[in-house]
Amino acid sequence: MFKQMFGHPSRKSITMAFLNALLHRTGDDRIVDVQFENTELTKETEEGKTGRLDVLVRTDRGERIHVEIQIIPQYGMPERLLYYWARLFSSSLSKGEPYATLPPTIMIAILNYPLFPHETDRFHTVFHIREDEEQFLWSPHLEFHALDLSQFMVKWKKYRRDVKRSPEWPWLMMLSAVDSRTKKIDEQMLHELEGIAMTEQEILEALEEWQSLSVDPENRYAYEMRLKWLLDQLSNIRGERQAGLEQGREEGMKQKEREMIRKMIEKGMSIAEIANILDLTEEEMRERLKDS
Repeated sequence: MFKQMFGHPSRKSITMAFLNALLHRTGDDRIVDVQFENTELTKETEEGKTGRLDVLVRTDRGERIHVEIQIIPQYGMPERLLYYWARLFSSSLSKGEPYATLPPTIMIAILNYPLFPHETDRFHTVFHIREDEEQFLWSPHLEFHALDLSQFMVKWKKYRRDVKRSPEWPWLMMLSAVDSRTKKIDEQMLHELEGIAMTEQEILEALEEWQSLSVDPENRYAYEMRLKWLLDQLSNIRGERQAGLEQGREEGMKQKEREMIRKMIEKGMSIAEIANILDLTEEEMRERLKDS
């Protein structure tokens, strides 16, 4: 749904409005045109990793912008985003071209969980490389945005009537209004979003397109298949974890038994005496000692 909404040339005007809002671009700084690029990163070596991006565009200003959406928490997400950025940035340079031609590359991560839970409770954080003491930029070519929908929901419920809205609010509301786990709509959020759409044409167009995509039977089937795959993966992970716990308990019991046997031997007890106490044969006793 997200890729079809924001990654399709037929909805380019919606994509530009979305990016301008997230990047707080206004006036002459606004993005006025984008070209959609191939979202698959090819492997540089046979053993290398292949990545598939969500939305990738090149703007009229020459920037490359990658938008990644991730609902389920992923291990190592900061490093994964850095890897994607590095691949995109380096792939922008053709053989023989000078480094000065490399374009600014912007990474936008939209998540449903905090990327840095112990460092901040803000729902939109922006990162550059800066000098530690004087805070000047290394280069304006690197820019990371992390948007946390879960923290946005907290802020929206608590402060929506008391704070000045930032440009990305309506778009994050659109992405947050439906809880995919419970399949329930936040009616209050949807009502407010419809009110905004009455005065903002781009939001109205986006809502209409979102509704059209939602009722498409092919999209519904693809969504259900994807959900089934995710649930199967979750079930497998839980099963493996449970099996691991059971194996760990069994290994722990064996380790304790081996330690007890060693202490008995240190106290001068014979193999036959220990085997009798533990209700084991002498052969089983020797196997226990061999494993240790």
